[in-house]
Amino acid sequence: MRIFYCLIIISLILTSCGNTMENKKVKIKNFEEKFIDSLVPSDDINYSIFYIKIEGYSNDTIRITPSKSEDQEHYYYLTGEIEKEIRQDYYGGYNTYITFDPYKATEGKIKITYRIN
Repeated sequence: MRIFYCLIIISLILTSCGNTMENKKVKIKNFEEKFIDSLVPSDDINYSIFYIKIEGYSNDTIRITPSKSEDQEHYYYLTGEIEKEIRQDYYGGYNTYITFDPYKATEGKIKITYRIN
């Protein structure tokens, strides 16, 4: 009987861990304008990381910024075949932003997955 209760507790913990993130995906084929989006944290969840994964290709340099376009501090410059992961500390309390800037690229296909958890 004790094993049964332990299994139930472990199942509840694992199930609740899966609900602690906001996850978005976007596919970008239009290289004529910037893409800006945000993630809004839930007040009752403890977060620890802002995660971005970029996959695809571009014919020239693109810029990814883990912030609003007017608050840009860090640029990640990527070109050609792309497979990049970005992780930043995040503890909730404010919206997180991501900005895709085609910069010098005029064509390509980019898939961006981003989340807070």
